[in-house]
Amino acid sequence: MSVTEQQRHQLFTWFEEAMGSERAAILMDLLPPVGWADVATKHDLLELERRLDLRFEMVDHRFDSLRHELIGHMHEERIAATRTYVTWLLASQAALLTAIGVFGGLLALG
Repeated sequence: MSVTEQQRHQLFTWFEEAMGSERAAILMDLLPPVGWADVATKHDLLELERRLDLRFEMVDHRFDSLRHELIGHMHEERIAATRTYVTWLLASQAALLTAIGVFGGLLALG
């Protein structure tokens, strides 16, 4: 049950009439203020810290997975680029040797 500020004031007035102003003020100071249920406890903070730690562990795991996946893709792309370069190099060398052979044959005939 939540206590309103009006209810607190009524209680203070009753204590004041029964015990005097000083004792009523001391007693009211010992009661939690209105909205006290909204205050976090140490246990609440520890639980929040635990949940945040779990969430960060999940994020770290996802980043590690993505990093490994990206490294794998980069390795595959590097292999594909190397194959393309070697194919191009061999084809250009074969074309060059063919051209030299054709021109050498033409020179020999001529």
